[in-house]
Amino acid sequence: MQRDTTKKFYVVHSWLGVVTGILLFVLAYSGAFSVFGARELKVWANTDIRAGVSHDYAAIEALVRGHAAEVDGDYLGHVRVMLPGESSFTHLQIAFEKEIELENGQHDHRVLVFQHHPQTLVLEDRFEGGLLEWFNRQPKDMADFMTTFHTDLHLGNPVGLILTGLLGLTLFASIVTGVIIHRKIFKEFFSFRPLRSLRLLFTDTHKVLGVWGLLFHGVIGFTGAFLGLVLVLLVPAAAFVSFSGDQDKLIETFLPEIEPAIVGEPAEPQFARILTDFRTANPDLLVVDANIHGWGDKGAVMALTVLGGDTLAANETYEFNAVTGELNKQYSTFGKLDSATGVILDAMYPLHFGNFGGLFVKIIWSILGIGTALLCVTGMMIWIERRAYGTEGSLSQAAYHRISRFTAGSCMGLVVASLCLFHAQLLLSVAPAQFGFWLGVVFFGSWVAICVYAMLRHNTYRTIKELFVVSGVLAIGVSIVNAVVTGDAIPLALANAKTISAGVDSVLLACGLFCLWTAKKLPAERPATNSLAATAKDTLQDRMDSQTEAAS
Repeated sequence: MQRDTTKKFYVVHSWLGVVTGILLFVLAYSGAFSVFGARELKVWANTDIRAGVSHDYAAIEALVRGHAAEVDGDYLGHVRVMLPGESSFTHLQIAFEKEIELENGQHDHRVLVFQHHPQTLVLEDRFEGGLLEWFNRQPKDMADFMTTFHTDLHLGNPVGLILTGLLGLTLFASIVTGVIIHRKIFKEFFSFRPLRSLRLLFTDTHKVLGVWGLLFHGVIGFTGAFLGLVLVLLVPAAAFVSFSGDQDKLIETFLPEIEPAIVGEPAEPQFARILTDFRTANPDLLVVDANIHGWGDKGAVMALTVLGGDTLAANETYEFNAVTGELNKQYSTFGKLDSATGVILDAMYPLHFGNFGGLFVKIIWSILGIGTALLCVTGMMIWIERRAYGTEGSLSQAAYHRISRFTAGSCMGLVVASLCLFHAQLLLSVAPAQFGFWLGVVFFGSWVAICVYAMLRHNTYRTIKELFVVSGVLAIGVSIVNAVVTGDAIPLALANAKTISAGVDSVLLACGLFCLWTAKKLPAERPATNSLAATAKDTLQDRMDSQTEAAS
């Protein structure tokens, strides 16, 4: 009975990997990039903030007060100052927001936004309209493109989020079933036999990656499923059950907006003084934005959104009296729930993207993310090898070869496409509003081209070898193109305090050299000794491994 149950889990594990293997690779690989999307890649992609931004709070306060004097009073209920630098903002943006009630009883948010250059503070743009419209018209760079691709595969809400959420569940289910069918999995920490046979190379690599990254794979799968499905499925369901379908009421209940205690006494908010004192007291924290609620009143509240605290939450909020500067309260996004639920919800995003513990954690998360991607690829290759050259397959060998070529083209094509994004960021010369579109053309165009190339080739091993060379050349070329286009060659970038730019170029240079070295080591043909009929010893070993995986 136990053997039959284990065999069923083996079948489930195999088909989960076959059906979703390539998509899981796509999510895992893009996730390894997205770990650095909110800061490092954002800074690299925008030359105006590469050297950092020294905020002149007094000058910014003067701009805020000047704009506040020229807008209608309805817009002064919520004033948001988005600070440029090592966050998601590339410009100084001062937004004035008001809420209007529509004819159907719903509410809409209108914004009036002034955009200034991050260094000179010169006014560059002005926008008035809906909040969602303003968000959608923001220029997208390659960091935004890759992060969004990981989030919803550029399919949008709800289709993309549901798909990535379900893939997270699939990854989590694959980890659970993998542990069940490999009951002795923890004895295989160092079981790696690369010289025995091709199948054993794939099998051992798959097991070692699965064992060493077991906790990480499980966390990523669970948090990915939560982040992908909660807003699309769980929030509407909870609203239907408890709030008669009113999602806005649900969100207001669990994430209430800041309500200042308006006293009716006029007073000017002390924006510059509060920010200066806060940065002096907390030099290691990064202030993303400042929100002033109740502008012009003595009871106004100034809330700072801060990154880099000693908690696992994605960010923290510090609420001050906007006039006196007195700290009223400090909390995380879901900290107002004041329960274990709030702590868990706060941890979901940082655990998934590694946004806690600084750069070191991000590097570990990225490496483990690449390990998850390789776990998916090796699982696919094991399935193909056993059917193309073994006795388990029901299709022709040519059919499995086509699957193998498609797998190689899809996976290596994503690697090439992601590297093309760096070159596109530097070389594209189009209007900012069209930049995201042309990034998509470059990304998906190069990906499809590589897939077609791989499908037309009849030797998958030679194709992979060639694509590693292409990837290596592209990765090394980023630092060269960057030096020519922006003048930020690695030594000059370091000398000019552009450490993030130099760091990104250096990592890509190292990755490019690694790809070229790997291409040199990879075989151009399938090793003949890997045939099941090559030796009786390898045949017996392969069969024993298959039986062990199927029935432990």
